[in-house]
Amino acid sequence: MRHDRIRVSWWSGLAMATGLIAGSVWAQPPEVSPGPSQACERTGLLHRWIHHSAHALQDKWIGYPENFIEPPLGYYVTEQMTMQVAKADPHRFTLYRSDFLPGTDRFSPTGASRFNLMYSRLGGWLGPVVIEWTPDEPGLAEARRQAVLVTMQMAGRPIIPERVVIGPSPYPGAMGAEAGNNFTTILTRSQQAGLAYPPTPQSAAYAYSTGGGQ
Repeated sequence: MRHDRIRVSWWSGLAMATGLIAGSVWAQPPEVSPGPSQACERTGLLHRWIHHSAHALQDKWIGYPENFIEPPLGYYVTEQMTMQVAKADPHRFTLYRSDFLPGTDRFSPTGASRFNLMYSRLGGWLGPVVIEWTPDEPGLAEARRQAVLVTMQMAGRPIIPERVVIGPSPYPGAMGAEAGNNFTTILTRSQQAGLAYPPTPQSAAYAYSTGGGQ
């Protein structure tokens, strides 16, 4: 009996101690979870005005230091000339309809001159040689293409056939009614130029001496 009473009192003390520990844990106040960080607030109207004005002046008037880095001398001239050459190359290596005699595969005088110039520059050109197409006569453009290949073969600088292609002009010109009126005006002025202007300096001097310049 005595051992039973000791055992009961021991278990009772243990239960009481456990309850006190649990009660002390439960009695602790909960930790407050940290909220979002507070944003930086500008204080005062004057402070906000100065802050905004400084950024506006630098963006609209003063500028940024990286924008004032001077390129080497001649940079912009070289850039412009490179762009002009790049735009001129497609024209230099295109043979137009006017470079051939009408209805044939033979060069016109202007076309022969342009072909000789193109031939001398061909070593520095990696693009194609374009023969302007003739949609109304498809076989004519192909005949001109073959004639160009044969001419280059005979001149001692053969070119692979795939580099000579048929295509439209890179500069189609203007279109519409306004373009038609403009070209008509150009043709009319060209036809009347012989009557409006003397063909030789001697004729101009004669016209001036006979009273045209008084």
